Amino acid sequence: MKDRTFAILKLFIATKYTLDFHVLEEKFHISSRTIRNEIKEINTFLFQKGFPEIENVRKEGYRLKLNIEQKEQLTEFTKETQFPDYLERENRIFDLILAFSLGTKPVYLYQKEQEYMVSKSSMDEDMRRVRAVLQKYGIEVLSIAKRGIVLSGAERSIRTMIYDVINHTVGIINPIQEHFSSVNRNILNQYIPIEMLKKIDQLYNQFVFSVEDNIYRNQLIVFTAVWLSRYLRQDLIASSTWEVVDTPQSDIRDFVNKICEEFEIQPSEIEVKYIVFMLNTFNSRDMHNSIEWVQAQLLAIQLIQFVEYQTKIPFSRKEEMLHEGLYKHIAGLINRVKSDLQIVNPLKENIQKNYESIYLAIREFIPAIEQETGKKISEDEIAFLTIHFSTSVSEINRDLHYVYKAVVICNHGMATGNLLSANLKELFNIEVLAVLSSREIELIDKLDVDLVFTTVKINYDKKPLLELDPIIKEESKKVIQQFLTDNSIYKRLINDSTDVTQLFYSLIEIIEKSQGEMNGEVYQELESVFDKNHLVINKKEIQPMLEDVLKDSAILLNQSVSGWEEAIENVSEPLLKEKTIEKRYVEAMIQTVNEFGPYIVIGKHIALAHARPEDGANKLGVSVATLKEPIEFGNDLNDPVKIIFCLAAVDSYSHLNIMKALVDLINDEEKLNHLSEITDLTEFKAVLFNTVKK
Repeated sequence: MKDRTFAILKLFIATKYTLDFHVLEEKFHISSRTIRNEIKEINTFLFQKGFPEIENVRKEGYRLKLNIEQKEQLTEFTKETQFPDYLERENRIFDLILAFSLGTKPVYLYQKEQEYMVSKSSMDEDMRRVRAVLQKYGIEVLSIAKRGIVLSGAERSIRTMIYDVINHTVGIINPIQEHFSSVNRNILNQYIPIEMLKKIDQLYNQFVFSVEDNIYRNQLIVFTAVWLSRYLRQDLIASSTWEVVDTPQSDIRDFVNKICEEFEIQPSEIEVKYIVFMLNTFNSRDMHNSIEWVQAQLLAIQLIQFVEYQTKIPFSRKEEMLHEGLYKHIAGLINRVKSDLQIVNPLKENIQKNYESIYLAIREFIPAIEQETGKKISEDEIAFLTIHFSTSVSEINRDLHYVYKAVVICNHGMATGNLLSANLKELFNIEVLAVLSSREIELIDKLDVDLVFTTVKINYDKKPLLELDPIIKEESKKVIQQFLTDNSIYKRLINDSTDVTQLFYSLIEIIEKSQGEMNGEVYQELESVFDKNHLVINKKEIQPMLEDVLKDSAILLNQSVSGWEEAIENVSEPLLKEKTIEKRYVEAMIQTVNEFGPYIVIGKHIALAHARPEDGANKLGVSVATLKEPIEFGNDLNDPVKIIFCLAAVDSYSHLNIMKALVDLINDEEKLNHLSEITDLTEFKAVLFNTVKK
């Protein structure tokens, strides 16, 4: 029985509802004709083993009716099923690639012919296909006397190739899964043992984060295992081919150090910096990991504006929530793609179909991100971006009144879990108190919830539970509604807390319209009144405008500088005097441009000098300088620079309105040129601020 056939059988065993063609087509990416053939093969298997067969229910689909005893027997039987020694071509190609790249013994093709029990002509065709796969990564297959088959290519490319092949052949791997219940997973286990994956997973729990997006987490663990396996073979990164990057002490570095200790290896600093950098590209938890966080924020703002214009969906209503998650994702995405690493998204086809307009709008914007990465971005990554927007759609449309309290269990990642949560809120009277992974089942009993919705099979019987696909489709709505009806005794009446952020803004507008002065002191006093009266303000939505932060003393007009380094030093001076930044922040900005190029040139004739917050930013601040003579930074597309800003940021949201103002300036070359020619401070402020005031 093929991997796919076996997976379809397990789906029928786990599902007590009727499955139609559309569900099976989307889940397994196969045609109706193939589905019929697969079911025919499964029924032959079931008949031989004495189990009921899958039946065709008219106008509904297919169903496997099993009693409790039969279900338990068949489940146990499938766990114990031994796969045949004979491998199909797909399996052989996978085994050959892993044998060449991860095997610990020399590989000779005549031995593989005997092992696979195939002819020389079949082996020749297998090798032709192997070479075609490897060619895409710039890797060649060589046959060397006494060494057998070896791979020739950059070590970074070989590691990326192994990671990609595993993802596309086996799929998402859960390290805590007890059984490798497929041919390809059994093959993988020969080269990367499940014990290694479990150990890496345990160390990740201990040193990084025990609860986060499982898609990212699991693929990070697989990539770590690939690195470790190649290192154990002494296939190493050459120092001359890897740019040494700064990898300060962090949870990821602690994680790597512990792996070295547990597996008793002593890699060079080049190897450690390589794996720390690569693993950080999977990490979207904070803004400090990447020097490109400003580019990521600008792209996030532009993407939100573009998708809102294309789809006519008012994403600006939930912009703060959407922007924060989106820009962190983009920061990791930029680094991943530059390093030839992209994440596989198992829900890609469903996302493309169910959120088509958003997906297509994002795909149209993608060239702007590809300009930053210099490389193509996969449809899997576009689907991840779509999830962020889709969650906001549900948040925008949902009814804020709930009568059921529930928890969602999802192993596809927090973004997907939040999407399911938001859809449940939008479509039904359900309040989701938490999105958990299957690792956190014990937390359910500590939450004030009555119902459990899960996208994975879990052993939990203390409260009513419903298993769902991560994306709610029409056939699922009836199932959910029936589930709620069956459990109507759990309905509750609850009092929602009120978000009065908009009321807060309205009061500020009233004060200003009545000629009252809205300064910082009045602002803080008003905020204090709200706090004392237990009125909730979403402070992430209340960010200062550019004119609130940019002081007159920080506006430098018509400055004469000799080059880009002096331009950065010049524009930084007002922030240094105010102790907004430290001297090392200026040094970090210059050093980073020297190391990574003119990444601070963000648009035509405009630069935004910045470094990582931990490099010496003490508080939010911004300064600007216009240059008497435009300066070349080395950016062929946007040089020469006429205006340079300097930004100091200490969190992920307080400077959002400043970034929006800069996006407006990037999009208005006429205004930018006008500003660069002004020598009067009052006139400069009037031109700069007139389009950014609310």
